[in-house]
Amino acid sequence: MHHPVHRPRRLAAVLAVAALALTACASAGGGTGTAAGARPAPQDPLPTAVPAGTELRIGDQNAQLEMLLKASGQDAGTPYKLTYNAFQGGPTILEAFRGGSLDLGIVGETPAIFAQAAQQDVKVVGVAQTSRSSVHLVTSPGNPARTVAELKGKRIAYTEGTTFQPAVLNALKRAGLRTTDVTLVNLQVLDIPAALQSGQIDAAALTEPLASKYLLPNAEKGAHEITDDKDLTSGLLLLITPGKTLRDPARAAALADLTARWTKALAWQNANETEWVEQYYVKKQNIPAATGSQIFRNTGTAAFPSYQQAVADHQAIADVLAEAGALPGKLDVAGTYDGRFEAVQHGALAG
Repeated sequence: MHHPVHRPRRLAAVLAVAALALTACASAGGGTGTAAGARPAPQDPLPTAVPAGTELRIGDQNAQLEMLLKASGQDAGTPYKLTYNAFQGGPTILEAFRGGSLDLGIVGETPAIFAQAAQQDVKVVGVAQTSRSSVHLVTSPGNPARTVAELKGKRIAYTEGTTFQPAVLNALKRAGLRTTDVTLVNLQVLDIPAALQSGQIDAAALTEPLASKYLLPNAEKGAHEITDDKDLTSGLLLLITPGKTLRDPARAAALADLTARWTKALAWQNANETEWVEQYYVKKQNIPAATGSQIFRNTGTAAFPSYQQAVADHQAIADVLAEAGALPGKLDVAGTYDGRFEAVQHGALAG
């Protein structure tokens, strides 16, 4: 089986094509809301009225947002309809944004970076931060490597455009390795475990619950986690929305309400580990409770950094990608954050 090998400058052309496609979409217009090009000024308050019939179409991953709102009770009584759509990875959510089929997505920092690089109009409307060690580097069965340095000359898989990518780049950099010292293989998230098991790759980046689902049945065959794979990411968890959605007063009001509910739900999750593990990991993911608790602790409870701090952590990841040649140039990520939602989150926590 052939897998595309990462070439540092290859994405520049991809991003340029994406930017052209976005220009064409913008010219086509469509949708509801204010006049095209009218953007809310930072000082303008968010609208609060949610008209009857308003709907938010959500791009979810592993049903984490849907289950979190349900388990915490924060999905009750919303003055708008929530429709959930399942996606595997932020890049597919961005593609759905381009097609106009989603209003909100939950992603790590990296998809937002690539959206900005492609000149895609995407805004951050919710911020939380979990563990900076949420990406795990795991080996194929029987691979003796214990450190990143021992992966020199090996095949390492990640999913391009996701937080896996800067995690691998950071790991190589800290180990004193260049991207040319290994073979980087771009695979879809769900294809990685099978590629590891078959020995097509030697190591890969995975997050929970996929990491534990892979390691548990393969540990006796020698599959294990690399020891120095800590603090490779920002740990940021973001709610993002297309700019067009945010310019629609009805959906902007709904987004503000949902961001507040998400914030409260995460605070509930922090305080209710046992119930969350039972509802999400045991019942939804079919993972034993003990493993679910371990995943919960590994992932870390959610913190709510200031948007200034979130921007700094987000920027550090963008710089890693730019340095590796994975972006056309250096980005300033601050403009992707809608600061009005920081007050929404603070109000939710105080209420």
